Amino acid sequence: MKNSIIWIALMVMASVSLSAAEKKSGFAWDGRLHELRIGWGDALFEEAEKYEFPAIGRPNIEPRYLTGHLFCEYQYSWNRWCSTGMQLDYEQMGWHDKRENPRREHNYWNVTILPTVRFTYYRHPWVSLYSGIGIGMTINGGTEKDLVSKKTTVLYPNLNLNLFAVQVGQKGFFGTFELGAMFSLLGGNNIVMAGSRLMSVSVGYRFK
Repeated sequence: MKNSIIWIALMVMASVSLSAAEKKSGFAWDGRLHELRIGWGDALFEEAEKYEFPAIGRPNIEPRYLTGHLFCEYQYSWNRWCSTGMQLDYEQMGWHDKRENPRREHNYWNVTILPTVRFTYYRHPWVSLYSGIGIGMTINGGTEKDLVSKKTTVLYPNLNLNLFAVQVGQKGFFGTFELGAMFSLLGGNNIVMAGSRLMSVSVGYRFK
């Protein structure tokens, strides 16, 4: 927690400093306050760890589908370097157990609601660089029971770190590429995500 606070403080200081330098250079913020975007991120952690796919030596599991992280987000810019918003993330996956006869469909889904804060430390007419953090909750459900609570639907805290991101676009429309990680766990035995959504892409629109 202490390291997270230090990291956020450093991002704020860097954003303020670079924003002042940017203002002197003549690259002014265009005043577009609102941002809407939709995107997709990988689910490599879930594929490798939670669902025991054959690629890591569990031949009894037959993968059926894996959606990855589908998300949408709204952001409001308070100034040229700080914005806040809300993100909704959804993922689902399904599999068969080859030992069952007849085989039934197993599935697993997560719905995550994340209030977010973003720090933009560089703005250019075509390119912006930013980092951010989101803290919220994940609703975990499906056909399988949680190992500890023995329930099929469980609520977990969620932390999403956006370590580095680039936004490219002009006149409102843009695309993004982000590097980070999403965590959702309650102790060592209750783990939904531990480094998921390492990479994501999105498209969106900014407007006044």
